[in-house]
Amino acid sequence: MEKSKPKIFISYAHEDVGIASRLCKDLKKHGIDIWFDNESLLGGQNWKFEINKAIKESTYFLAVLSKVSVDSIGYVQKELKTALEILDLHPKNKIYILPVRIEDCFPIEERLSDLHWINIFPESEYQNGLRKILKVISPDSLILRSDLTILSTGSAAEMIRKFDFYDFKLNPEGEGFDHKYNAQIVDADKIVIDEVTGLMWQQDGSPNSMTFGEAIDWIKGLNHKKFAGFIDWWLPTLEEAMSLMEPEQKNGDLHIDILFDHQQRDIWTSDLEQDGLEAWVVSFCRGGCSVHDFSNEDYYVRAVRSG
Repeated sequence: MEKSKPKIFISYAHEDVGIASRLCKDLKKHGIDIWFDNESLLGGQNWKFEINKAIKESTYFLAVLSKVSVDSIGYVQKELKTALEILDLHPKNKIYILPVRIEDCFPIEERLSDLHWINIFPESEYQNGLRKILKVISPDSLILRSDLTILSTGSAAEMIRKFDFYDFKLNPEGEGFDHKYNAQIVDADKIVIDEVTGLMWQQDGSPNSMTFGEAIDWIKGLNHKKFAGFIDWWLPTLEEAMSLMEPEQKNGDLHIDILFDHQQRDIWTSDLEQDGLEAWVVSFCRGGCSVHDFSNEDYYVRAVRSG
């Protein structure tokens, strides 16, 4: 029997709606069922009743903590009291309340102070904090770097071994992970969503191979025409592209799932080598990654975005 998805209730002070919305969006990318008042309440519903019901039905209560939320008088305190009553019914080793701090603040409630806090501040700690939340509520999820960086061969090998990605040279024993792919057609464009990484991929990609510079321009063109209705596609990082790598050939002679088009055998990534004159390329036909000069015309593009 398939395990049911955890249900997460997000509690926050209304002054913190921006960061609460961001958490909601990022957790949903991983297929998590979120109850968030801004999206979950319907017009005409008794909001007090629905909130109380949602808290009692939730698997986890995510408390967004700020100076406002811990000091203010408001319904956020009522939500927390209800959650603490439910926590009292759980065994001591059972996680129910996840205290998530968005700034330097200290909860007055003693029982909340006894719980280990997750910090998502400053901004540089947000992704690390998100990983910690997912480790509790969805341990199979992966958070992959989406910002381009400069990688030496040693750094690339370290990253590949960290995630246990398969690479015929750098990690030949790598097993990868079990994806949760969901193929869709949006506005006549074919996409594949991976609920484990929270990424949305083009099912195919560029019809022709191109240089690195042309790949950057091709992504711009993709966003200009709003592929699948979105304008925020990017060239994948090495982490993101290697997440597609399968230890065995599944798509003819390619180490990638059969859901993806066969033509994009080798794809550019946005990550650069140390000299800044070469970029990392992922080869699904060879089953690994390597660096190549920007002027090389042999590689394709498969765009990605946050799903």
